[in-house]
Amino acid sequence: MPGRSLGFSDPQISGSTWVYGLIGDPVDHSLSPEIQNAAFRAIRLNAVYLTFQVRQAQLKWAIKGLKSLNVRGFNVTTPHKRAILRYLDDVETEAAEIGSINTVKNENGTLTGFSTDGEGVLSSMKAAGISPDGRSALLFGAGGAGRVIAYALVGRGYSLKIANRTESNAKRLAKFLHGKFGRKIDAIPLSKKALKESVNHSDIILNASSMGMDGKHNPPLDKRWIRDDHWVFDIVYRPVRTKLLQDAASAGARTINGLDMLVHQGASSFTLWTGKKAPIREMRRAITEKLSS
Repeated sequence: MPGRSLGFSDPQISGSTWVYGLIGDPVDHSLSPEIQNAAFRAIRLNAVYLTFQVRQAQLKWAIKGLKSLNVRGFNVTTPHKRAILRYLDDVETEAAEIGSINTVKNENGTLTGFSTDGEGVLSSMKAAGISPDGRSALLFGAGGAGRVIAYALVGRGYSLKIANRTESNAKRLAKFLHGKFGRKIDAIPLSKKALKESVNHSDIILNASSMGMDGKHNPPLDKRWIRDDHWVFDIVYRPVRTKLLQDAASAGARTINGLDMLVHQGASSFTLWTGKKAPIREMRRAITEKLSS
């Protein structure tokens, strides 16, 4: 039976220690080990979470290896979220429809894929006090994260407008969501007129793209468009306070940063793997301390 959580220097790591991890390329920047190992410690689980850098050409063999070594579960990040689908034994329905996996559970040699990114966003919004009833959102990003988040929002009843640097990708996502949910989803261009009108008619502005990650290429919003009754959510967590969130705060809007989503999607993965309630407070504390140091 699992005992307490273990670290690399702990002499009690043994053959009974459960192993979890993250695959991707790169993975050295990931904060997931801080989050998950803190969770293992909090509930005294004899387990450890590691990162594994996996090149695209080696994905098939990496999955076979993780399965053979009885790694109990792992997260999946760029660039493998879609490619991994072909190497799994089963895929949860929503993840299959979205075509993106970020969590895999190994149960008696059967690998099942899930997506917890959408749940991470919804849980973050719920914790902040946002209910879905009658809400409208402007979403930046139609890539992997944007696709998952858009699916989650529309599935919960949000009306949605999607803006993306490649407008054709936004249109394809809008068409997919319309086909799935039977609701009209608007794909809008990144023009000043279209964005200003969309911001004016939205309750929530959500950045699910990489814009803002480098501190330079930010979502093309004029901060004068943001109102004090807006919610502004940026999934980018480095920097923690992106320019979008700074502009929103200066306008008096309420904000949610990317750390909240990271913690909540990690908590969903934790529960899928262990069957236990995730210690969210300890997970958030660990990541906050890591960033502050």
